[in-house]
Amino acid sequence: MRLRQLVTGAITVATLAGVGVSGVAATTVRAADDKSSLQAKNDDLMKQLQAASDKSAKLSNDVSNKVLAIQQAEAKIKNSQAKIDDLDGQLTKANQEVSQRKSNLKDQLISLQKRVGNSVTGNVYFDFILNSDSLTDLVGRSLTVSKLSQASTEALQAVKDSEVKVKNLKASQEAKQKELVATKAQLESDKAKIDSLKADADKAAGDAQKMIDANKDKLAELAAEEAAKTAAAQKAISDAASTTSTSTASSTSTSTSTASASNNASSTNVTSSTAPASAGSSTVSVSGGSIASNAAKYLGVPYVYGGTSPSGFDCSGLIYYAAKEAGVSLPRTSQAQSTLGSYVAVSDLQAGDLVFWGGVGSAYHVGIYIGNGQYIHAPAPGQSVTVQSVAYFAPSFGRRL
Repeated sequence: MRLRQLVTGAITVATLAGVGVSGVAATTVRAADDKSSLQAKNDDLMKQLQAASDKSAKLSNDVSNKVLAIQQAEAKIKNSQAKIDDLDGQLTKANQEVSQRKSNLKDQLISLQKRVGNSVTGNVYFDFILNSDSLTDLVGRSLTVSKLSQASTEALQAVKDSEVKVKNLKASQEAKQKELVATKAQLESDKAKIDSLKADADKAAGDAQKMIDANKDKLAELAAEEAAKTAAAQKAISDAASTTSTSTASSTSTSTSTASASNNASSTNVTSSTAPASAGSSTVSVSGGSIASNAAKYLGVPYVYGGTSPSGFDCSGLIYYAAKEAGVSLPRTSQAQSTLGSYVAVSDLQAGDLVFWGGVGSAYHVGIYIGNGQYIHAPAPGQSVTVQSVAYFAPSFGRRL
């Protein structure tokens, strides 16, 4: 009888242990499937985020480049206007010289006429010579007339030269005015186009921000769902394990703890990899040299198209200004900046490397890497200079200066 009870008990324990192990295996498979599904959703969301951020960055870059072109055109107009003003001064001076030379000739003729008295030949110079009192006087007057004639000829030539100069200056002024008018017309056309580009860029930036906000909520929701599923799996495993022998339960519990730690770590990584680091966060460690440190000083400064000052930056304007403060001369645009230094793969980035989106020579966005998978950049209209994660908006490559 005692033997039968022992055999029956052993069979019962073995059966329960089998059920427990089977339940653990099924639960583990479901957890793996849930994790795979979560990863697929997460990957899809990250692709959408990257695409939206790329679109916003490209349009913002187009607008900023157009703003820079307009600023350069306005500078040329200002310089051109200064030259025209200078030409106006030269024209005034030339006209004054012409008037003065004519006045001098007139005074000379009047003086001679007074000395001659009544005209005999109708030519004041001839009359001046013919009215001489003696041969000596005749020779003296002839020399005087010769000198006056030469001086008059030179004066008249100078008058003619001045008049030619005036005409050339007028022609140059008119050409400058035409160029100025044409430049202004092009500028107005560019401004009309840029208004449309700004609208598109602002919308793209807004759409990207909405998607970011929606994704943060969704990822948090997915993380919560995974945590709930993990808790349910743990409970099912615990319930099944409790029906087995002490050794089986202990083994199952150890396995469950390991799986739980793995799942929790995965959940934490998914959440942190999708959210941008907050500007000015005490957890952000900025390293990478003076350019990175200078850029960090402007966290929170608003994005401004074509901005190159602490009152507002675009992406390349921030890097340009931070480098200038460090005594480093960089080109103004991201396209030009992306050709400097040596190429660095994203996986090999070091603090202080510039990070770019797009291609070498055609980059449409730039930031500076500060280590730990983070970089500082001026994102888009409506946003401010901030610290971002490469997992959140991945650059295409880096450049080491």
